Amino acid sequence: MLTASPSKEQTQDIDFLLSVGELFTLVAYGQLVLENAKIYKVEDALVDQIFDFMVRDFSKFALQLYSKGSSTKQQMDIFLRMIRKPDVNVARFEKIWKKHVYALKDCYTMNE
Repeated sequence: MLTASPSKEQTQDIDFLLSVGELFTLVAYGQLVLENAKIYKVEDALVDQIFDFMVRDFSKFALQLYSKGSSTKQQMDIFLRMIRKPDVNVARFEKIWKKHVYALKDCYTMNE
């Protein structure tokens, strides 16, 4: 934002601003996840799996901004550097799915 600030036109583009907001939000949530993982002794595999989706989401929003017709060359270079592929680990995913997601099956019911 400091080196390639949005133009006046971009500040009027709600779609552009929402994608920028998503990027900032993911950075803030990532920081909170890391801080609290240490405090609450969350296992590394769970933190890694959380960051798996966060990296994918971050890359998606960076690509959307890169693809905007109004993006400048300087902005496009920055957005392109933001795109990453997470460390895919099928065994970790299966472990987290079984231990932290599927284990909650039938724990919650809808109010009628």
